[in-house]
Amino acid sequence: MKTIKSIFTALLLSGLLAAGSAIAADHTVTARALAFDPVVIKIAPGDTVYWDNMATHNVNMMEGLIPEGTEAFTSAMSENINRTFDKEGIYIYQCDPHIGAGMGGVVIVGEPTNLDAIKSQDVKGGLGRVVDEAIEAAEAM
Repeated sequence: MKTIKSIFTALLLSGLLAAGSAIAADHTVTARALAFDPVVIKIAPGDTVYWDNMATHNVNMMEGLIPEGTEAFTSAMSENINRTFDKEGIYIYQCDPHIGAGMGGVVIVGEPTNLDAIKSQDVKGGLGRVVDEAIEAAEAM
């Protein structure tokens, strides 16, 4: 009986640990003046990112700078938003009115599966600086 009880306890604890690791997390990116903080955020698939303090800002996920098969989106101006990311890869976004000042950011979900596609893009200016940060962070993983 003691052996059965020990086995049952071990199975129960294993199940609880597995369930705990499957719980999605929430992350916050805050707009501060002309920058997102943090610029690069690394999350797990299923996690949600909240963009906060978005007065005069938006989030524009750039076609060609997100994983293939993922739908690009643009948030409304001055709206705090959230997005759940299920597909692994690098997602690069910009604030449309402030990208000239380099206001953009990066969400790396799980493994940076589209790193080569990101590297192949010819991006200049403020968004180019964000792309460079994305590549540097992904290569450091």
